Amino acid sequence: MNEAKGAMTVVEGNPDWKADVSLVLNNARHKRNVILRTTLDRLGLWKSKHNKNVSPFKSSSSQSQKQAAIIDNEVWVFDVDATRSSDIVAAVKIAMNYYKVSADVIIKDVYTKNLNAECEHKMTRQALVEANKGLYFNTSKALVEAAKTLGVSGTLNFWVFSNNKNYKIPREDLHQSFINANAFNVTTDTKRHIATSASNDATRLLENAITHLHLASFNL
Repeated sequence: MNEAKGAMTVVEGNPDWKADVSLVLNNARHKRNVILRTTLDRLGLWKSKHNKNVSPFKSSSSQSQKQAAIIDNEVWVFDVDATRSSDIVAAVKIAMNYYKVSADVIIKDVYTKNLNAECEHKMTRQALVEANKGLYFNTSKALVEAAKTLGVSGTLNFWVFSNNKNYKIPREDLHQSFINANAFNVTTDTKRHIATSASNDATRLLENAITHLHLASFNL
């Protein structure tokens, strides 16, 4: 292929509303030709949630037990808990094997939209904020650990789409979670963006909502 320029995502849902991995600060764009998308759900549950019929492909990557599929010419890996570095490593290895690239092409830019704790309706609003702070903290730590395990050095950029006034985790709390995870730089794009997101159970859709792009950078 041409020069490999990649990115990955965590906690994807419906591929119709996947995270835009080309967007960077100041409304600029970086073209990506190596894309790994990961989702927490197992393949069967994911297909039933989103009414999608895709077939897994067999990966020879390190005898991985993770199921994967090619959707719109991108690698998707299922049953990936983004707070577990071992799951992230397994997913990256599948994509490395498929695209024939090194790990640093894939994992140095990671995107997600609105990480949100499960069972949110059983929590008070403040408890949900604290749970989501923990979720972003643990995901950040797992990404860094996974990148180091894969031999990647330099900087890992974690890009997050989340409205500054998101009541589930306002900007200040989101940024604090990154700082607590040892980010050396945390910033928010001055531009506003439009994105569509679904609830964890895929029963509710927030269409064309205003969101903001945050960047947390970590040393590897």
